[in-house]
Amino acid sequence: MTKELFWVGLSLLAPAFLLHASPVSAEQGEGLQDFRSKLEKWVEVRQIISKEESDWAVDQESLEATRSLLKAEIEDLQVQVEELDGTSVASDQERRELILSRARYQRGESDLKEQLRLMEEEALALIPQLPPPLRKKLEPLLVQIPENPESTNLGVGQRLMSVLGLLAQAEKFNGTATFVGETRAIGGQKVQVRTLYWGLGQAISVDSLKRTAGTIRPVATGWEFEEEAGLAEQAALLLDIYEGNVDVVDFVEFPVRVD
Repeated sequence: MTKELFWVGLSLLAPAFLLHASPVSAEQGEGLQDFRSKLEKWVEVRQIISKEESDWAVDQESLEATRSLLKAEIEDLQVQVEELDGTSVASDQERRELILSRARYQRGESDLKEQLRLMEEEALALIPQLPPPLRKKLEPLLVQIPENPESTNLGVGQRLMSVLGLLAQAEKFNGTATFVGETRAIGGQKVQVRTLYWGLGQAISVDSLKRTAGTIRPVATGWEFEEEAGLAEQAALLLDIYEGNVDVVDFVEFPVRVD
């Protein structure tokens, strides 16, 4: 995968800070055109992701409404069957019709369980690519998603709420900047670092001594740190501005990669 670096401006409101892009010279025209092409592809991918999220929101509402309807109708049918079983005047034909109706709704619930399992599998497959702070926050929900639905005692409703809760938390994280203090292995040693995550796409990190800094991005197996030479000073200033440790908010430049 080709990695391109470019400088962008980013403003955060709490507390606010600004980023700006360096001017591009005439000699860099060809590189700028290549950057624009890659940026257009990135925008296209984001549009596709946005559409998938929108479609998923509609689907999950439909699934929840269908489940609630099926549950209510099954319970109603069970009550009616029990009443007919205890009433000598109930006809065998009516009883058969109710039993057949209950069987149809039970098949509908079975279909719902199959769809839910697909949702659970997709959610679990996304976990390695989520930022570590978000994964830690999602642990209470992850234990509610069974690896084998055939051997779990969890109800369909509880499992569905766990999946929807996981997706809601991921969406919330993706729309905000998240600051964390953490320990990272750098140069064979564990050091304290400050890290700022921008949604689910990238993070910037600097050690407490302001000597080593770099970017962190998701890969297939997790989030990968890549040291960036000469980035420590800008990264430290950026984190200081975000934490409110400076008296004056200034412009800060830092690299952002678009694949």
